[in-house]
Amino acid sequence: MSAEDLPATIPYIGDSPLLEALIRTLANQASVGIFLADAQGQTLYVNERLRRIAGLPGPPDAGTCWLNALVPEDQDLIATEWAAAIAQDRSFSREFRFQRPDGSVRWVMAEAFPLRTGEEPSRGYAGMVRDITPRQLALDALHACEERYRSLATITPHPVFVYADETLLFMNQAGAKLFTLPATPPLEGRALSDCFAQEFLQDLPLSPPAAPVERQCTRHDGTIIDVELVASPVLFDGHPAIQVLATDLTEQKQLAAQVRRAQKTAAVATLAGGMAHEFNNCLTAIMGFSDLALPLLAPDSRAHGHLQQVLLASRRARDLVTQMLMFGRQADGAKQPVSLDILLKETLRMLKNRLPSGISLREWIPGATHPVFADPTQVHQVCVKLLAHAERAMSATGGVLEVRLDNVDLSSVMDGHELPLRPGQYVRLTVSDTGNDMGVADQLRKLGPLFAHLPAGAQSGAELGTAQQIVSEQGGTLRATSSVGHGTTIEVYLPAMIPPGTVVAAEPDRNKAPQLTEQRESLAERDKER
Repeated sequence: MSAEDLPATIPYIGDSPLLEALIRTLANQASVGIFLADAQGQTLYVNERLRRIAGLPGPPDAGTCWLNALVPEDQDLIATEWAAAIAQDRSFSREFRFQRPDGSVRWVMAEAFPLRTGEEPSRGYAGMVRDITPRQLALDALHACEERYRSLATITPHPVFVYADETLLFMNQAGAKLFTLPATPPLEGRALSDCFAQEFLQDLPLSPPAAPVERQCTRHDGTIIDVELVASPVLFDGHPAIQVLATDLTEQKQLAAQVRRAQKTAAVATLAGGMAHEFNNCLTAIMGFSDLALPLLAPDSRAHGHLQQVLLASRRARDLVTQMLMFGRQADGAKQPVSLDILLKETLRMLKNRLPSGISLREWIPGATHPVFADPTQVHQVCVKLLAHAERAMSATGGVLEVRLDNVDLSSVMDGHELPLRPGQYVRLTVSDTGNDMGVADQLRKLGPLFAHLPAGAQSGAELGTAQQIVSEQGGTLRATSSVGHGTTIEVYLPAMIPPGTVVAAEPDRNKAPQLTEQRESLAERDKER
């Protein structure tokens, strides 16, 4: 039924008293505010509901009484729009605020429509005002909640991003840093394919409770990281989307792998220690009985020469036992005064017998160095790793492996360097090679500013990272320099044990090393030939 059918539906609707009663009843019982205005927009009538909403006192004054009840910030804007609607003879619709005499504010939705018959100009306006304060308060609370969410998501150190329809809607700074995404163009609005590989976000579980999923991600800088993702459906700016919390597991997995390697090494060390003791018992019998039998034989007899070879081989085997015992003690991890020159000479003696023919060894160990307070097994492990890396770097082309050990006073040496060490006495181990393996540069460039100048290379050099960690645990540091065609030089600094009041003698000049170096090189080569 349309409005034109109303007179035919209600008898006597044309009777003015009955029509007036109908309008008054509807106006007084309506749950919304109702007002009437003339063709010039002057208020003629407001119902009781509107008076309660706006806080209008008593019977309304003719004119713009309801406009006077607006908050000061809304009065000019609403009055202008109301006047424009009257002038254009059109409807009016607007949200604004009433300020009651008690100071409270109510949000309302006001609508007014022209009163006209047929095509004639309007003879006035009928308006409705609905109280939308609860809805507006809910919207304000929602907006405040969204602002808090954005603030927390932006400043949290954990990567967070939101996407929908293959488009990135939001990513905080931690996420951009983790995935090494460039800041320009802006992250918001980018296609997911520009940020992640296609399979990275595929088949993420979304049903509660959220289940973490581990994925590998190739970042924009080319590195690969392990990431844990937790995804959940959310409403973002009023639209359905997917929120993802990311956790970088790369370091955690590396630490777990180190723990597993340490456990395996401890087990092997225990086994090696037990085998070394048993082997040593056998060697004791062999060497003991050989020493007893040797005087009983003529010096020029073949048997005498054979026993001498047995003793020579037994002494070499005893050196192996010493190495096995040192390896077997690594489970203890106890620090003690260590003479680095003795430990290094023992390590080099074992190395000489296995160096390829194309690699010559040069030693510069002028004498006893200051003792260092460290775990001897771990220091031995560092020496082995550095020497093994240098040997591998020259395995294809050959070259010169140079080992130096000296005392150094950092207060005079560190000019132009930024070593993270206090000034004082240190023992410095230097291992140099002439190979082209740049793996050490790749690895150590990630360890701090001391290695940032190293050029890029091809291999991983992961053992150098372990060496750096061990040296740091002993209170020292490791520095490396490398250049194409000139090989790599690695320096290890360990704090020296200097008793209080001890006068430290001046160290020999390194420039005088070549004569001693040549002598050591020839001895090493003759020993290798034997």
